Amino acid sequence: MRHSAIALVFVLVGCGTGTTSLPTITPTPTSSSVSPLPALQPRLDAIGMLLTACLPRLRGEPVDRMDNCAHLMPDVTGVLDEVEKQSDKLPPAGRSAVEQTRKSLTDIAPCEPWFAAGGTSADAQLDDRCDKAWDALFKNYNALRNAA
Repeated sequence: MRHSAIALVFVLVGCGTGTTSLPTITPTPTSSSVSPLPALQPRLDAIGMLLTACLPRLRGEPVDRMDNCAHLMPDVTGVLDEVEKQSDKLPPAGRSAVEQTRKSLTDIAPCEPWFAAGGTSADAQLDDRCDKAWDALFKNYNALRNAA
């Protein structure tokens, strides 16, 4: 699973990410030797790139058929589980980011059909709730990535 997620990142990076106004999850300018979890940095970065690559889908834009957006939440859960096992190495902000990201995953779980449908439905309340859940997941994962 780890290698397929990383390989998928390279596929996604090459697939039409030409819009520059999208937010991104990028590493903070620190070296992995400064990171409390240096072995997890490549995976954390790969999942952050996947989250970023899925943003066009939520704007109703077409995404490559090879995208992993519909299966993204298990990937986020997997890396979060790995970070959580080593959370004692994280600063307090990092442990808080683990908790917040876990909450975001719980909150977005009922939105997976919405997400797979491109982030729109006929229900404005569902759209609003799921859009907020997505924003929270994106923000909390970014904080987690930068704390680890």
